[in-house]
Amino acid sequence: MGAAAQEAAAVDHGRGALLRKLLTSSLPALFTLSLFYFIFYSPPSFISYTDLFAQLQISQDQTTKNPPLPPPQAAWLQCNYSDGKWVWDDGVAGPRYDSEHCDMKATEKCVVNSKPDNGYLHWRWQPAGCSLPALDPAGFLRLVRGKHLAFVGDSTARNQAEALVCFLSTVARPEAAHRYEERLGRKFWRWVFPPPHGVNVSTYWSPFLVRSEGHSQDYAMAQDTVVLDALTEPWAADVAAMDVMVISAGHWFPRPAMYYEDGVVVGAHSRPDVNETDTAYPGVFRKVLRRTLEYVDARSSAGDKLVVVATVAPAHFDPKHGWNHRDACSRAKPFEEGEAEVKAEDAELRKAVLEEVAAAAAVRRRRRGLRYEVLDVTRLATMRPDGHPGPYLFPYSYYSRPVPETVANDCLHWCAPGVVDTFNDILMRMIAAGG
Repeated sequence: MGAAAQEAAAVDHGRGALLRKLLTSSLPALFTLSLFYFIFYSPPSFISYTDLFAQLQISQDQTTKNPPLPPPQAAWLQCNYSDGKWVWDDGVAGPRYDSEHCDMKATEKCVVNSKPDNGYLHWRWQPAGCSLPALDPAGFLRLVRGKHLAFVGDSTARNQAEALVCFLSTVARPEAAHRYEERLGRKFWRWVFPPPHGVNVSTYWSPFLVRSEGHSQDYAMAQDTVVLDALTEPWAADVAAMDVMVISAGHWFPRPAMYYEDGVVVGAHSRPDVNETDTAYPGVFRKVLRRTLEYVDARSSAGDKLVVVATVAPAHFDPKHGWNHRDACSRAKPFEEGEAEVKAEDAELRKAVLEEVAAAAAVRRRRRGLRYEVLDVTRLATMRPDGHPGPYLFPYSYYSRPVPETVANDCLHWCAPGVVDTFNDILMRMIAAGG
């Protein structure tokens, strides 16, 4: 961590203690679920406290001097990769990469964990009217030589970063991986690809993008406190050094939370225990994203920087079952056209990303070097209920025995290799063409 981040952490220590006193931790059911996750979901090599399985299942019931980056190319602007369909690709010989020895959350290594329906490896996203080539790891490393790529947000940002690093490792192994734990749930990882590449890939755990305390840091606590005007996260101290910044957040905003601004309560969400009018979380997400982009703009010095904001990739907990039922996400193929629609709350979050990124790009149109893009994956991800680990969370899970009816599931994150690689296919095109 840089000196600036350490200083920020020290300054905020007193504030964090006060915020903890404001939090309520009186919901035993959530505590039990959190303890269950702590014991069963965290792999020995990469402990994670970032998953929201039960809450997501509930929300799904509510349906509706570095070298410069390449200049924009008009050909990419004509390709709308968000509009298309999943097609079966007989040319896929097997997984793109072997995740077994990668620095990746063990629960996402579906091939290693013996997920039986390996058809999820053979579906390829085909945009309407254009092509989307698979990422070339050697070409990608040449493209970003000497640069720092940063993935900022919740565990979906980490999921994408780990898949990218694992694929790049097929042509150049990272020399070192640095891991820092500031406090429970606050993570920073950096992979370093040595010369001639000189590429750094980092992940910054920041589920609300702004300062938060509570469940996002300690699963024994039931709610979160979110300080909307506190851009004191570790990523904020390092933003000037980021050449490509990928922001992926949204899954934590539906959770119960109190919102603070200028030191006072300005709203609450899903908190019937407090005397506050319920605040719609999509509006909070929009405000936080706007402030994040303004902060990035203000602290980005002269030079090239690509800022990519991902739209939410929905979870697929089947509302007919509980989150811990073996059929919570047991579908073995993508949805057909018209079989599944983007849910209303996911559409609202997507709309916020599209509009706020467009506004940021318009403001900075006069400035050379700083580019904003949207990684619009909501629809293509909505169509892939088959791409999650489900109950196959550990090596050789249920390899020779049936899956019990009650079992832990992950229907939020993506198998790697799998759907998440499509996100990185698109990212490479954006970096290469300035999309």
